[in-house]
Amino acid sequence: MANQKQFLRIEGDAVHLVTERVERTVRLSDLMEEVGRSKGVTTPILPLGCRFFSQAGERSVFVIEQAPTTRKVVWRYMEEGEQWKLAFPYVIFVVVFSGTAVSTGECRVFYRTRPLGSLEDGVLRTNLCNTYQNGEICTGDARVSGDTLAQKAESFVSAFWKSEFNSDLSENCWRPASQKFPPVRSLTAWQTETQKNPLFPLGISWFESGRLCDAIAGRC
Repeated sequence: MANQKQFLRIEGDAVHLVTERVERTVRLSDLMEEVGRSKGVTTPILPLGCRFFSQAGERSVFVIEQAPTTRKVVWRYMEEGEQWKLAFPYVIFVVVFSGTAVSTGECRVFYRTRPLGSLEDGVLRTNLCNTYQNGEICTGDARVSGDTLAQKAESFVSAFWKSEFNSDLSENCWRPASQKFPPVRSLTAWQTETQKNPLFPLGISWFESGRLCDAIAGRC
């Protein structure tokens, strides 16, 4: 039963006897939590291409998706030449922060042949040197700049593409892919296929690397 309270309310020369009916009582903390849910989640400014963001305490995770494109990269690997024009499928970056610093050892890179639809979607192993089969990136001396987390995440991705790829860790991703998929059997072949059809990487059945949710589990 709702409680009733009576009090006097004075307005000018008039005095009112007011009966107040209390329908329900809740804790203030519960009310504020409900208000927060009804207003939705407020996030910081997100990096370009960000498809998912999560934050818990000092830990933040951005999932950035880059559309298929042709990139000029510097890559020295058992062939003449250093600069290559190569086509890529969708590229997914998992950029992890501890406080305001990029936790480089936890960042990941993957391929996909379709855009992300949910955290349950599968991700694919890249065919890049300087990476591990679980997507971990060997960042070398890459430097990250920016004032906000979004700027730093974008800087990290940009630094990745500007880095000089080489033969390091080639046994993890590059070599298995080059032996399995003829269009990328070498950098020369990859560049030639790019000139013929820049979207050819979308037709390759790249090696699977689990689900996106598993790739970010425990990082936030």
